[in-house]
Amino acid sequence: MTARDRRALLVGGSVLFAAVLLLRVVPWTVRQVVSFRTRAIERTATLVRARDLAAGLPASRDSLREALAAIVGLAPQLVDGSTSAEAQASLSGLVSLAAARHSLKVLRLDPINDSAAGVFHRVGLHVECEGDVAGLAALLRSLETGAPLLSVPDLSVQALDPWGDPKVAERLHIELTIAGWYLLREGS
Repeated sequence: MTARDRRALLVGGSVLFAAVLLLRVVPWTVRQVVSFRTRAIERTATLVRARDLAAGLPASRDSLREALAAIVGLAPQLVDGSTSAEAQASLSGLVSLAAARHSLKVLRLDPINDSAAGVFHRVGLHVECEGDVAGLAALLRSLETGAPLLSVPDLSVQALDPWGDPKVAERLHIELTIAGWYLLREGS
């Protein structure tokens, strides 16, 4: 092999080595460095979040304590009963008592089923009764301002005798929906 052949082989090998290095090794190295850098940044961010959470742990315990105290404070505002049937019965009793106190005659009490999921469940009644305006106003005031916290989302009032004697108290047919909340307890 002559010196010229050796030099041609050496130059060709160097060019081939440089091409492999530039086309394969350098891009792979750049990708690896970028990947390592990205993972390092993500892990640093995760570490910062973990430290922030660890630093805020006493505050989150205090907020959990406050939230639980607020839930316990809601207890007087909820309808008694730990199941749907108990809550329906309790609400029916409350409505019947309030209607009787305000001289309203209860005609029907129909439970309204609700499919809410979660800890607090809605309980509702459709009520039909008869009475006068004063009784209706007093019933609405006692239901919406007393304990437990109830609401009247629907109300319909019809006069049974719109042209009746003005000296006699009016007779109204009243239909209303009454809704409240109860706390579902497991194992009840």
